Amino acid sequence: MADLDAGEDLSADVLVIGGGPAGLTVARELGGSGREVLLLESGGLDEDPSAEDLNTTRAEPGNWSPAQEARRRDYHGDQTRLWSHETQGYGVRCRLMGGSTQSWAGKSAAFDDIDYEARDWVPNSGWPIDAAELEDPLEQAAKALNLGPNCYGDALWDRLRRDPPQPEPDRAVLGSFFWQFARSTIAPMEVMQCGREFLKAMPAHVRVLTGATVLELLTTGDGQGIRAVRVADGTGRQREIAARTVVLAASAIENARLLLASRATHRNGIGNAHDAVGRYLMDHPCAVVARFAPDDITRMAAHYGFFGLKTDQGVAMYMRGLAPSAQVQRREGLLNCAAFMPGVRAADDPLPAAKRLVKRQSDRPLEDLRAVLRSPGIVAKGLGRMAVQSRHVPKGLSRFAVEQVVRFRPGFAAEEYLTGGMPHKLVGLDIQAVCEQVPEPENRVRLADETDRHGQPLPLVRWKVGAAEMRTLARFGGLIAEEFARAGLPVPVIEDWIRDGQGDVAVIDMAHSAGTTRMSADPAKGVVDADCRVHGMANLYVAGASVFPTSGHANPTLMIVALATRLAGHLGQQAKARSAARNAA
Repeated sequence: MADLDAGEDLSADVLVIGGGPAGLTVARELGGSGREVLLLESGGLDEDPSAEDLNTTRAEPGNWSPAQEARRRDYHGDQTRLWSHETQGYGVRCRLMGGSTQSWAGKSAAFDDIDYEARDWVPNSGWPIDAAELEDPLEQAAKALNLGPNCYGDALWDRLRRDPPQPEPDRAVLGSFFWQFARSTIAPMEVMQCGREFLKAMPAHVRVLTGATVLELLTTGDGQGIRAVRVADGTGRQREIAARTVVLAASAIENARLLLASRATHRNGIGNAHDAVGRYLMDHPCAVVARFAPDDITRMAAHYGFFGLKTDQGVAMYMRGLAPSAQVQRREGLLNCAAFMPGVRAADDPLPAAKRLVKRQSDRPLEDLRAVLRSPGIVAKGLGRMAVQSRHVPKGLSRFAVEQVVRFRPGFAAEEYLTGGMPHKLVGLDIQAVCEQVPEPENRVRLADETDRHGQPLPLVRWKVGAAEMRTLARFGGLIAEEFARAGLPVPVIEDWIRDGQGDVAVIDMAHSAGTTRMSADPAKGVVDADCRVHGMANLYVAGASVFPTSGHANPTLMIVALATRLAGHLGQQAKARSAARNAA
C-alpha cells in the first residue's frame, strides 16, 4: 500500500476490513455479484515483524498466574513464528492474508442445536437465529474449507459404513463427537491457509490491498451510517477510503477495538450506546481431566482416533472424541463440552530438540543434543518424510497417495498432517476436555492508555475462567471415568485437581476469541442484529466469532465461515432489491 496518497480511486460498493477467514469469505461470496469489493488487510502475504507489532495486546494486571503464563508460552509459542506472550498478552492474532488460518490445525466442527438455545443455567445464552437458518451456509462453508459432510455425532458411523469400536459408553450419557480437518487444496498434507486459497482463485470484482491498517470508522453527519474509513500504510501515511457498505471482519479483539476507538461522532464508540461493545469475551477453557495408563494407550488410541470418509471431493479425515448428551447437560446444569485424546510427547522428544538446535534457540544445547543422539531413527524418519513431501514429487501422484492414506490409514495420515510430517516420541495418552464459556460481561476488551505507532489505543483485555467452566470440566472428567468403567473400557486416572481438589490447573485461552460484538434481537443486549448489522447503523456489518452470543465447544472457524457466507447472501439480496426498486422507478 505504498501508493495510498497517489490519488487512485479506492472507493467501493463493499469495503471489507480484514483478510482472515471471515473477510475472505464475504469477499469471495460477493465476487460474482457485480458489486465492487475492496478488501483491506493490515498485514501482507507472510508474517512480518512490523505487522506483528500492531498485534500488541495487553492483559489486565493479575489476569494470568505464573503457571498460566508458562503454559501460554508453551502452548501458543509454536503456533506462529513471531507470537510472544509479551506482545500478545491475550489471544493469538495473525496479521496477514489468511488471518487465524496461519496458526490453526484445521480442526473444524459445527455447533450443536443446544448451543443456540436460551438455557436457564447459562446466563446470557440464546441466539436470535437457530440451527436451521445456518444449515445451507454450513454446507457452503464445509465446501469452502475442503471438508466432508457436516456430520459430527454418532450418525457418522452410518456414513463410514461401519460399527463403532466396542464396547462404547452409553450414548444417552456420552456420545461420540467428531472433528474434521481442513486440508489445503494446494498441498493435501498441509493445513488449509485461507489466504493462499483465496489468491489462487481471485474472485471477479474484488481488489485486495495489503499493508492497509484501518484506524477509524468515519460516520455520516447524522451518525447513523459509515461514509469512509481512515487507513494508514506501512510508512504511516494516511488516507480516507469511501464505501457504501462496510464489513468489519478483523477478529474479536480488533473488531471491538475499532468500534470503541471510533469516537468522533459517538462518544463511547460506534454501536456502544448500551456499553456492550467489547463485553462478553469468550474463549474455550481447556484442561487435562484424566490420563490412561501406558498399557491402555494403543487400545484407546484406536477407539478415539482418526477415521477416513470417501466423498465426491476426495477423502475427509475425522477425529473421534466424546461429548455429554444434551439430556445430561440439562439434568446436571453443565456447559457444552467435548474431550479428545492426544498423545503425550516425551520430555526428550528428539524432533523439537533438533528444531531448537538448528534454529540456535536452545537454552539447554547439551540436553537437546543428547535427545537427538538417543533417537536417531525418529530423526531419520522425519527427514525421510520431508523428502517424500518435497515439491519435486509430481502433484498428481502425491495427491493420489495422500487420499489413499487418509482413507485406509487415517491415523497415520493424521500424524503426518498434525505434526507437519515430523514423527514424535510419545509416552502417554491424555484426555483433554474443552468447554464453552459463560458469556460474562466483565470479561471484555477495552482501550488502554498505551498506544501503538499510529497513535491508536492498544486493546486491554480482562479474561477469567469462572466456576461454571471449572465445574463442567471436573464433572466431565468424572463422567468419562464412570461410563468407561460401566462399559468395560480401560478406566483413566482422574487428575488430582478433580479427584482431591488438590493442585493447580493452568487453564488458558485457546486462541478462540469470541463474543465482543455479540448478536442480539434486543439492541440493549448486544451489538449486531440477526443479520450481523450493527444496531443503529444503516450500512455497518460485523463478521467473525465476535458476533457469537455463546461459543459452544467447537473450534470456531467453520461457524465463522458459515455466518460470513450468510452475511454475504444478505448483502447480495439487499443489492438485488435496490436494483429492482430503481428499475421499477
